[in-house]
Amino acid sequence: MSTLAAFARPAAVAALGAAALFAAPAASAAPFMPDPLANCKPAATLDVEKEGNQVEWEFEGPENATTDAQVTYLNFGGQAPTLGTSGPLTNGEGVEKELPGFTGHLIPGGTYDPDGPKGPLEACTVGFGFAVTQ
Repeated sequence: MSTLAAFARPAAVAALGAAALFAAPAASAAPFMPDPLANCKPAATLDVEKEGNQVEWEFEGPENATTDAQVTYLNFGGQAPTLGTSGPLTNGEGVEKELPGFTGHLIPGGTYDPDGPKGPLEACTVGFGFAVTQ
């Protein structure tokens, strides 16, 4: 891979994220687009909510559902941009972080198991999803 090609893809992803970040309306809740769980059955949700400077990521599915997906975020609100992750998402329990200003949220993938690791249903691949809060 050439040096130019090695930098072109990350630069394009950063430009797309920045464009979506600054074009986003003020919101207290944002859906991930496209829905990373759109092809998974039974249905589950991954969403992000913001109240004041408090951001909360939530995964909700059937009773024993599990996921290894994590949200990666880029926050523009402090003295310098901050990059981090939500950490593990647990069914029915939100993960909260203090993130002032604009934040881009990315789900790069993972798996969703609708009945947990011991159930008979097969795990589903979590797709890409992006959301913005301010």
